[in-house]
Amino acid sequence: MNNKKDLYQNVAVELLTTQSWYMHQLKTVLKPYDISPAQYNILRILNGAKNRPVSASYLKDRVIDKGSNITRLIDKMEIKKWVTRSLCETNRRQMDIDITEEGINVLLEVTKEINELIKILYSITEDEAKVVSKILIKIRS
Repeated sequence: MNNKKDLYQNVAVELLTTQSWYMHQLKTVLKPYDISPAQYNILRILNGAKNRPVSASYLKDRVIDKGSNITRLIDKMEIKKWVTRSLCETNRRQMDIDITEEGINVLLEVTKEINELIKILYSITEDEAKVVSKILIKIRS
């Protein structure tokens, strides 16, 4: 590296390259289940809500990909019978979204596959994993 600017440009390129590589791996794992990474993320959020329906804005605040079109994703997931939508009893302008039993089953199956994918990360030590995690959080702060 010639200078500080080159070093940080290299870091940016490595971040983008790693994100692209990992997303490709993730999509390959998810493809047989006909689920996108964004849909998987939504199922995880809904499952974590512990049988409590949530709003689209709640999902939008918590999804990893902030550019996701929540309404379109929910439409597709409703067709697949992974989620339900109903009018919120306390706010008639809001729809409540909840995960179905079928959605939970898909989530459980896919999570098994993703847990296998995560094993790729075992090539680094636990201490290295902690450092990488802290660095990535710091970059986003």
